[in-house]
Amino acid sequence: MTDDPVVAALLRRLVELRPASDPLHGFATTVLSGEATLRVAAGHPAFAEAFTDAATEAATEAAALRRRAADQEAG
Repeated sequence: MTDDPVVAALLRRLVELRPASDPLHGFATTVLSGEATLRVAAGHPAFAEAFTDAATEAATEAAALRRRAADQEAG
């Protein structure tokens, strides 16, 4: 478990938002339960791949939002 209340809140939110089959849900429950530290869980291959996938998805969404904002300003 993490002692940082912000990190703990974020992990609880992941548990709420992600289905049980999602690796990020598993990551959050693993850390919240104390089964592994944040660092150990983040280094696990299954969770690391989920982080990479989520970061790629977030970057794609951010780029789309920037394009839409630029299009609105231009036209």
